[in-house]
Amino acid sequence: MRQAVWLVLGLILLAVGGQGAIRLLINKDPGALHYLPGGYLVQLAVWVAVALIGLRLARQNRVQPDPRRDRHR
Repeated sequence: MRQAVWLVLGLILLAVGGQGAIRLLINKDPGALHYLPGGYLVQLAVWVAVALIGLRLARQNRVQPDPRRDRHR
């Protein structure tokens, strides 16, 4: 159960980070990071970092098939 929670959290972070990075690249709209000092490159780096953290969480907690329980022959 705990693994599923981390998987969902990772997928949410991946989606939010990816959407924020794309929005910043296309529209120059920082969204939730408008208060962050450092300008465009720092904001882009934070969005990419959020997406990469989400990807890492999702990959570490993905559901692995169990060959003992899944006997589809």
